[in-house]
Amino acid sequence: MTEADLISHPFFSPWQDPQSGVTSYLLTERVAPMQKAFYFVNSSISPDARWMWLETAFPPNPVKHLAAVCLDPSMPEIRHFPQAACHAETPVIDPQGRIIFSMVENMPEIWRMDVDGELELLFTLPNEFVRMRSIRRVGTHFTLSADARHLLWDGKVGNRWYVASLDLETREFTVIKNFARHYNHAQMSTVDPNLFSVAQDHWRDPISGERGDYDLRVWLMSLDGERFEPAEATAFHAPSQAGDEVSHEWWGGDGRLCWIRYQSGAYEMDVNSREIRHVWTRPLCHAHCDHAGRYWVADQSPYRWPKEACEVLFYDRLEGRETHLVQAMPAPPWGRHPWHLDPHPRFVLGDEWIVYSSSVLGGMDAALCPVSQLK
Repeated sequence: MTEADLISHPFFSPWQDPQSGVTSYLLTERVAPMQKAFYFVNSSISPDARWMWLETAFPPNPVKHLAAVCLDPSMPEIRHFPQAACHAETPVIDPQGRIIFSMVENMPEIWRMDVDGELELLFTLPNEFVRMRSIRRVGTHFTLSADARHLLWDGKVGNRWYVASLDLETREFTVIKNFARHYNHAQMSTVDPNLFSVAQDHWRDPISGERGDYDLRVWLMSLDGERFEPAEATAFHAPSQAGDEVSHEWWGGDGRLCWIRYQSGAYEMDVNSREIRHVWTRPLCHAHCDHAGRYWVADQSPYRWPKEACEVLFYDRLEGRETHLVQAMPAPPWGRHPWHLDPHPRFVLGDEWIVYSSSVLGGMDAALCPVSQLK
């Protein structure tokens, strides 16, 4: 896809940041008041670069539904799938361009759907695992192994958390580990089909409301269950005071483990040597990087809405240069929750584009920004 494709696409409108002059293309053809890109861990673009998947909602209704827009300007089409609610940030696109997702709380099923809206029941959590307990969350977000054979997710059933996998060829379900404390954000390595990371996180006791905190944020595990170890004890330890927590981890395209500390910025680690580099030094919230690790993108900070505007930034680590995609993004009119309305920028389409969610037009829209104008 080229920039000319979006310039000529009747469903997209150019928007230029008044401070930086950077142009993004916002999807202004709508099937719902709220239309956003996926959580930054997973791409919103199909492998053939033809479709952009969306999460949509009709606030104040909290339920999100899937949609997809064709990126080919000669065949503009947007499809809405009210039959496909999507819970949390589970949607992930498989190599055939189908979407895998879970529906809503207390539904034990995992579904797969193509762009024609044909639904397939992929898997149901077995009764012997659920044991009549409340399914608080089937998954935080789904990811696929590097060989695309296994689906990985974490969830919460009753008062226990778990991480599990599904062999997409044999449909074999494996509970890799159960936890008595909150672990989430499980995600497969981009290069090692057996390796994944999982994060300790805060939680609230459902009866007392008492808060539980994490001790050591990021852990490395394996699908075969033989590995469960801290990624690195010093780097991922909880801070002595609030404000610089480790958060929002992702895997770089070459298998580097990357993460954010809210106040000090973005880091990366070689998981073999455990060498750590502090890449981008400034307060950040969510971030992502290209496959080569030179270019980075982040938002800062939707958590301060509506008191402060949010930024979306691009960073060239070799030149030490920052550029704003959005200098001052206003709070969406409905608030962030329960739809998780953060910009969540990430690189897509061979690292030639950045996809994010934007509220600059007064609602929430999926946006695409060509990287070429930022280099």
